[in-house]
Amino acid sequence: MVLRVELSDEEGNRLRRLMKKTRDVVVLRRAMVVLQGAQGYTPPRIAELMDLHVDYVREIVKAFHAGGFDSLNPKWGGGRPRTFTDDVRRELANLATSRPADLGLPFQEWSLSRLRREAIRRGVVEDISTSWLAVILDEAALTYQQAKTWKESKDPRFAEKKRRVERLTRKRHNPPVVVSVDEMGPISLAPTKGRGWHPAGEPHRVPATYHRTGGTRFWYGAYHVHGDRLFGLLLEKKGGRPWLRFLKYVRKRFPADQRVYVIQDNLSAHTTPGVRAWARANAVSLVPTATNASWMNPIECRFTELRSLAFDGSDYRDWREVHRAIRRAVAYRNAHKVRVRRNPGLPLWRRH
Repeated sequence: MVLRVELSDEEGNRLRRLMKKTRDVVVLRRAMVVLQGAQGYTPPRIAELMDLHVDYVREIVKAFHAGGFDSLNPKWGGGRPRTFTDDVRRELANLATSRPADLGLPFQEWSLSRLRREAIRRGVVEDISTSWLAVILDEAALTYQQAKTWKESKDPRFAEKKRRVERLTRKRHNPPVVVSVDEMGPISLAPTKGRGWHPAGEPHRVPATYHRTGGTRFWYGAYHVHGDRLFGLLLEKKGGRPWLRFLKYVRKRFPADQRVYVIQDNLSAHTTPGVRAWARANAVSLVPTATNASWMNPIECRFTELRSLAFDGSDYRDWREVHRAIRRAVAYRNAHKVRVRRNPGLPLWRRH
């Protein structure tokens, strides 16, 4: 029986945001496994792409089925018994997620000191430091953040488009040519922080101040889904004409008599009359993801790999350096199994 992952649009967008924001390598790896499962990949294929054991991939998928997003967060054991019981921790978390104004308090949002005073006043705890309170909230997967807006897919053909993408990515016997495409960027000539091994007290440093004098570029990326090959072009602008030029570049990599299925989002520049006419004349089928559901696109995980390889810890001074770095990163990624490591400073026993 093939383990499958079914995600709603809201869950897919949440998973994509988690992949971009998390600094925990374990959470990132598990999220990439789940997202690729939702994109139609089987556990053996995911294990091959990410250089993981297939049993570990199956465990992640089963855990996600059973526990949802909570299963993506590692739960470390060991150590002395907790000072605060699970019930107390739940009460603190519930208080933190409540609205102070609804409790009759004269402010709209919690700070750690306000939350600490209110928890003591209500008798939830006799005493607690703000540091321990922060630890408890972190363990409850609560973070201090600004309110943000988000887009939900209202596409009436959401389920139909999702099924079509899954059929193309899951077909293993005599698979068609399926290419996932998108733009990565804008990219600017700006220092990018990263992590690595350096002598204690002597970290690698990149400038904190810089001038954006080089403009921006976009990396037009293509991922051959069944061939597991990444390729693309670094272009100056984003629009219908550059996109058509890029699609022609992609089409030349495959035999003219072979139909190519191109998975792409619904950006208007991707579906101009010129693009559609060219696609009909050149045996290219445009396969759109649902509106505001770019997480369906398999290239999203590949962009995560590429950013890690080419940009973490970089300070490029001109576009020739950027182009060379991307080209070498793509070649390395195609030749090796890439594991994205966001936090190599974790203890060895936590890297699972």
